[in-house]
Amino acid sequence: MKKYINKIVLLFAVLILGTACEEDAILTVLEVVNFDATAEIFPSSVIVTEENENESLATASWSSVTYPIEAPVSYKVQFDIPVDTVGDNAWKNAISIAAGIDVLSKSFSGVELNEIALNLGLQPDVEGTLVIRVESYMDRAAYSKATVLKITPYEKNIIFGEIFVPGAYQDWNVDNAATLTTIDNGIYQGYITFPSNKGLGFKINPERNWTTFYGANGDGKIEEKNDMDLSVPEPGTYLITANLNNLTWSYQLSSFGLIGTATPGGWDSDTNMIYDYQNKLWISNLNLQPGALKFRLNDSWDINYGSQNSIDGIAYLGDQGAHTISEAATFEVTFKINEDPATANYTVTKISYGIIGDATEGGWDTSTPMTFDNDTNEWKVTADLTPGAVKFRLNNEWTVNYGARNNDDGIVYLDDPGAHNISEAGTYEITFKLVPNNKETATYIIQKL
Repeated sequence: MKKYINKIVLLFAVLILGTACEEDAILTVLEVVNFDATAEIFPSSVIVTEENENESLATASWSSVTYPIEAPVSYKVQFDIPVDTVGDNAWKNAISIAAGIDVLSKSFSGVELNEIALNLGLQPDVEGTLVIRVESYMDRAAYSKATVLKITPYEKNIIFGEIFVPGAYQDWNVDNAATLTTIDNGIYQGYITFPSNKGLGFKINPERNWTTFYGANGDGKIEEKNDMDLSVPEPGTYLITANLNNLTWSYQLSSFGLIGTATPGGWDSDTNMIYDYQNKLWISNLNLQPGALKFRLNDSWDINYGSQNSIDGIAYLGDQGAHTISEAATFEVTFKINEDPATANYTVTKISYGIIGDATEGGWDTSTPMTFDNDTNEWKVTADLTPGAVKFRLNNEWTVNYGARNNDDGIVYLDDPGAHNISEAGTYEITFKLVPNNKETATYIIQKL
């Protein structure tokens, strides 16, 4: 991607320099990009029903667009109603669906088409008309000629609610278990991260108690009050789906990740984020370098978000832009898709944990900084300590700090007045690790070398 961006920058530089070096320069304009073909949709008429809503009902296709520079071209399919495709505000209210980079077709399920039609004001159970065109984009946009889709949408009443997933990942506490949210009547879905230092088993509870729960029945289904745990095969973040209508469930390894020249994997591989089920957002602590930062799902460019600047904290679906990291440091990055998935909100915050206390060099006045390890997700430091207390705090301030209640269990608690006691002077290796989804506690090790 970087080489393509450099080509674009070079093109503009040549245009600008060429103009500046000639006293009687001719005004230079960008070469026109033509998208002369008509977008096609097959079939051209669909009726959406409850029975076929999960099937692929229509496929849009188009021819490729050639730009002056050889680089990836992204495509979107736009839907609108006929009256809004003419005049000064033509296509301003269109719904755009990202198709991907250098792809020439996209299929739509009944659910997707139904939602588009209803959102554009078509009436349920009445045949209406949608106008469709395709947008291509590299350094500028070009649009295909439009075509028409006849569609009869339907309205389905969904009973909204949540079910709960206590498990080993959060020590089986149903009171703060992750939730699965209604996506259809009796069908629930949500993300859960299973860390490597916890078990993989869980149950499904209709309410935040143990009066009724579902376990595994041994045949791939769920069964009421079965003590056998449901389980995923290995640590990671999964999209869990539970259908209480037919007592089935499924899982899919699924995670948003960070990618770009600022990340350890560059443009080649993602660094996966963790899903914080309590705040319903994706989060990662990571050492980043100066460069670009984007978000994408499941190590693929099919679903990716880019920012148009590094100020407002908004990322856009399929946008070519990226957030710019200006200095090497450890950052906490959060990412949350909005109700309209065309945008997401994100934060990029510089962070640093350190040790403090009268056992440390800085006493109670100044933290001794720790270094974050991307591979283990641990903060580490080797320090000379004297007899006394050791605590952990964020950004050399007391706003976020952790204290131990004893020297034995390796657990520290948020805002706890306690501290780990150093009884003998020496050089110590110290590690500190936050618990995914629960910042109320963290684990640590203090070992004399």
